[in-house]
Amino acid sequence: MMQTADNYNSLFYDIINSWSNPFFLIIFIAVTVVILLYFINRYLVKPLEHKHIQEKKEIELRNSKMMAQFAELDPDPVLRVNYEGKVIFFNKAAYSLLKIEIGTILTDKIFNLSLPDLQKKIELNESYSFAFPFNGVHYNVLLKGNADLGIVQFYLRDISGIKNLEIKLKQLSTHLQNQLDEERFRIAHELHDGIVQDLYFVQLGLRRMSDESAENIIALLQPIEFHLENTTEELRRIIYDLKPKVLDEMGLEPALRTLCNNISKESGISGSIQIIGLNQRLNKKLEIYFYRLIQEAISNIVKHSGASEFSVIIMKDKEILRTIITDNGCGIIDNEKIEGENSGFGLLNMKERTEGFNGVLKIDSSETNGLTIIAEIPFRQD
Repeated sequence: MMQTADNYNSLFYDIINSWSNPFFLIIFIAVTVVILLYFINRYLVKPLEHKHIQEKKEIELRNSKMMAQFAELDPDPVLRVNYEGKVIFFNKAAYSLLKIEIGTILTDKIFNLSLPDLQKKIELNESYSFAFPFNGVHYNVLLKGNADLGIVQFYLRDISGIKNLEIKLKQLSTHLQNQLDEERFRIAHELHDGIVQDLYFVQLGLRRMSDESAENIIALLQPIEFHLENTTEELRRIIYDLKPKVLDEMGLEPALRTLCNNISKESGISGSIQIIGLNQRLNKKLEIYFYRLIQEAISNIVKHSGASEFSVIIMKDKEILRTIITDNGCGIIDNEKIEGENSGFGLLNMKERTEGFNGVLKIDSSETNGLTIIAEIPFRQD
C-alpha cells in the first residue's frame, strides 16, 4: 500500500518536471516572446526611431537654411519670428524698411498682432494676410506659421500701385457718374428750351385754330409747321448725339466723316478722316469703341488744344487695328500728366476703353507739335 503511494508521488513529480508539461511550455513561450520583444525594441525599433528623429531634424535644418537663402534673395522685406515673438531673421529689405534688430519683440509694436494670436498661428500652421500702411506706402503682409520649426514668417509686398489704381478707378467712376448726370441735365435742358417750347407754340396755334374761322386757319398753319419742323430736327440731333443712326446703318467711316464735318462746322477747326486697309465692317462693339474714342479725342482737341486742324487715321496692319489722332495745338505741356495721377479723365477714359479690348494707348505730346494719340488693339477677321 505504502509502495503504491510512493509510486504515485514519483509519477506526479515526473509529470511536473517534464518539458511536456503545458504549464512549462506556456511559461517558456512567454519568456521567449518577452526576450524577443526586448531585443527587437532595443536593437531595431529604437535605432529606427533615433534615425527618424535625426533625419527629421536634418530636413528641418535644410528647410530652414533654404528659407533663409530664399528670404535673403527676396527683393521684398521678409521677417522670421520665433514662438516668443522675437525676430530671429530679417533680410536687407526688411532692415531698410523697419530698422529692426535680432531679438526685437515684433508683436504689438509693428504689425499690431498679439503674442497669443501669433503662437496660435504657429501651432495651426496657419496662413493669414493683412494690410500694412507704413510711411505712406501700402504693403500686403502674408503671414505663414510653421509648427515644425516653431516660427512664423512675414512676407511684405508693396501694393501701392494697386492701391493708387483703385483710387484712380474710384475717381473715374465718380467722374463717369458726374458725366452721366451732366448729360441727363443737358438733354433735359435741351428738351425744355427747344422741343418743349416748340410744342407749346404748336399747342397755342392749335387752340387758336379752334377759335378762328376757316379763312384764317390756313394762315395759322405756317407757324405750326415751322415749330414742328424745329421739333423734329431737334429730336434728330439729340438722338444722333446719344447713338448715331448712321453708325448702325452705314458703318464706321460714314459716321466718322459726319462727326468730323459737324465738329468742323461748329468749331471752325479743319479736320480730316482716313481709313486704310479696312474694307469690311467691324462688329458693333469695335465700331462703337472707335467712334467713342475718336469722339472723346476730338472733343478734347476742341476744348483744350487751341488747334486749327486735326486728323484721324484708322488702319489695319496685319492683326492690329490702329487709330492715330493728331492736332497742331499746344499739346500737354507737362508730360508727367500724361501717365501720372493727374492725367485728365478724358485720357483715362480712352485708356480704359482701349485696355478693355486688350489694346494699348500711346500718347506723344509737345508744345510745338501738338498731341498725338495712338490706340492699337488686336484684331483677327473670322
